[in-house]
Amino acid sequence: MSYTPPAGDAVNFSFEGGYSAPDGDAVHFMFGIVAVITVNSVSRSTVSDDEGFDSATVNWQSSIAGPYSFEIGGDGYGNGGILESGNVAAASAIDTNIAYTDITTWSGYSSPGSYRFNIYVRSTDNLWNPYNS
Repeated sequence: MSYTPPAGDAVNFSFEGGYSAPDGDAVHFMFGIVAVITVNSVSRSTVSDDEGFDSATVNWQSSIAGPYSFEIGGDGYGNGGILESGNVAAASAIDTNIAYTDITTWSGYSSPGSYRFNIYVRSTDNLWNPYNS
């Protein structure tokens, strides 16, 4: 397969330190559309079982339409605990609520601390692009 950039665009590849693929291996580049995910706001930075602090709302949007998954933990799409999934329209804000029970009941997340949330949106090229927070 070959790739031709759009008129006026260029593709330049360079490897720091003079990278060479090991004998018998090759380097493959994949091109495709990916979502740009923007977190517009977070209602609070701390969630606990204290009265009045038991949930937070994350308002976010994607630059493209497609299926999405809002996950706690993990290191790639589908590796975390899914808090919410569905379909998002392009440039349409979504509110995702995070309750303290979401954090305390998911395996491995049972004590106070900082937790990672990931938002993934799948493009028409079948690429899941994350927003990590």
